[in-house]
Amino acid sequence: MLSLTGSGSSLMISDAPTKLLPEHIQESLDIDVPKQKPASMICLFNFEASNIAADTVSSYVFSRSDVQVHTIVDRVVPAWVNETSDVIIMSYSGNSPEIDAIYEAAKLRRARIHCITSGGRLAELCKENKDNLLLVPKGLNNFDATGYEIGTLVNLYEAMGIKGIKDAMKAIIPDIIRYRDETWNSKLAWKLSVKLSDRIPVIYCVGELRAVHKRWKMLINQVIGKLAFSGELPEFDHNEIVSWTEDRNNREFMILMFRIRTDSELLNKIEDTVTGLLPEYKLNIKVIDLEGELMERAIKGIILADAVVGCMMEGE
Repeated sequence: MLSLTGSGSSLMISDAPTKLLPEHIQESLDIDVPKQKPASMICLFNFEASNIAADTVSSYVFSRSDVQVHTIVDRVVPAWVNETSDVIIMSYSGNSPEIDAIYEAAKLRRARIHCITSGGRLAELCKENKDNLLLVPKGLNNFDATGYEIGTLVNLYEAMGIKGIKDAMKAIIPDIIRYRDETWNSKLAWKLSVKLSDRIPVIYCVGELRAVHKRWKMLINQVIGKLAFSGELPEFDHNEIVSWTEDRNNREFMILMFRIRTDSELLNKIEDTVTGLLPEYKLNIKVIDLEGELMERAIKGIILADAVVGCMMEGE
């Protein structure tokens, strides 16, 4: 069992989003996870806000590793899971209602089980069955915990044979710290907070940035108490574009479109077409370009979400 205690400042419970995401990632990366049996198929169950960390880190694996990783937010364990599979269950509280059903099903399939949590029922089951337990600090809200979950999942993936992911994360730490310092209380953060305060936010991005639109939506829903919606390209299809251009109520919304350059020329063309078309209809839209490496781009989008929601809270 491995455990992170966390620094004193990061253990304070707060409804506000965290400014310490990069430091939390860095702190957790300093913990070495014992080498595991090399993985070939990983089933990653992630609940509550833990799916922000799951989507951020797994985007690297999808692009750079031949290990199959399936991120799942359901309670159904796939039929292909067996004694050669690794099952990771990640829940910050450890008390998600799906925990018992998933754990029991994974045990019946004789899968290798790894748990990332701060405690709760999940930690109890993992200890009882002597499975691989990685503890993150207690006493945080779900948003504060994200950095620790990201770093811990990176460590576990590296220990399971996904080489290079830990070095890749360490390499981007200086850039995400710099981005955080430039973004918190910036003109961009305050300007976006004002634009979002009297409109319904709609956040769009490509699949690699899935963690970004989830973070924005969760923060605005849970912390600010406002409606917010999100979606992904290229599923942002013809019918949805038509509704944006023809619906008379479209001025009630504020579109945030996160754009990156991908390895897919087709996806880049779709992004450029959508971001070029919608402003022609005088919609409330802001296109935000995220630069950097895999994982870095998503983390920057998460940091911007935290910064903007922090401004929205101060402005209330």
